[in-house]
Amino acid sequence: MDEPKPLDRAKMEEAFHLMGQYLLDRKALGEIIVYGGSAILLQFDWRKLSMDVDARIVNATSHGLVVEAMHHAADRLGLHSSWLNESVTMYTRRGEEDADRVFVGTYPSAERFGLRVMAAKPAYILAMKLGALERFTIDDRDYQDAMIDLGAECGVTTVDGLRDIFRRYFAEEELSFSAELRLRDLANAIRAKLG
Repeated sequence: MDEPKPLDRAKMEEAFHLMGQYLLDRKALGEIIVYGGSAILLQFDWRKLSMDVDARIVNATSHGLVVEAMHHAADRLGLHSSWLNESVTMYTRRGEEDADRVFVGTYPSAERFGLRVMAAKPAYILAMKLGALERFTIDDRDYQDAMIDLGAECGVTTVDGLRDIFRRYFAEEELSFSAELRLRDLANAIRAKLG
C-alpha cells in the first residue's frame, strides 16, 4: 500500500473496534490519547477526514500489544501501516493531565472492551495548533484548523485570548515570531467566522 487514504470517523471507529477486540482476545487493556485532526474529527461534525490518527499510547505495559492491534486493524481494513502513529508526542505538553482530555469511547463495546480512547480537549488542540503556526504545510492546515474551527469553538476572538490559550498549556514556552505575526489575522478571522 503506497499512499495513505484519508480516514473518516466511521473508518476510524471500525479500526478502534478491531484494535479493541484484538486486545480483549489477549486479555489486555490499551489506552490511547488522540490529537490533531483526528481528535477534532472525533469531537466535531465539521471535520470530515484525517490523513492519519496522531496518538500517544498511554500504558507502557501493553504498548507492544497496542501496536500489534494497530497493525492488525491496518491489515484487516487495508489501511496504511502508519494510519496510527505516535509522532505527535514531541508536540504534547509536559505534565499532561486527565483534565486535558475528553473521553471518546471504549472498543469493541462499552460493556466488553480492550481499548479505551481519549482525545485532547479543543482548547489544548488549539494551543498545539498555535505552536504549529511556525511550521507551514502546503495547504496551511494548522492555520485553517485553528482559524476556522477551533478558535470559534473555544470562543477566542482576540490576540490576547489566543496567547492565553497557548500559555495555559505551554506556560514555559513562547510562541514563535512567525506565529506571533499571524495572531492578529487569526483573531480577525475567528471574529468573522462567529459573525
